[in-house]
Amino acid sequence: MYQVELTKLAKQFLKKLSQQNAELILKKVHTLRDNPFPKLKKLKGSKLWRLRIANYRAVIDVIISGKKIRVLRIGHRKNIY
Repeated sequence: MYQVELTKLAKQFLKKLSQQNAELILKKVHTLRDNPFPKLKKLKGSKLWRLRIANYRAVIDVIISGKKIRVLRIGHRKNIY
């Protein structure tokens, strides 16, 4: 089982959202604990991954050896990349 960790930047974005949207994003992120790879898509030219959550995207770093999932950034799909 992977451990999910949110960066300060990701937490700040969640605070700006409505409670409903923030809960939706957190719920989706925490579903990655058991097996993250079927739900993630690799970002081109990077070691990072993205998770699609309605109109939002989470940029994620998966550390396989340490069994960690770091959520680096969360944002609206128009502004995240």
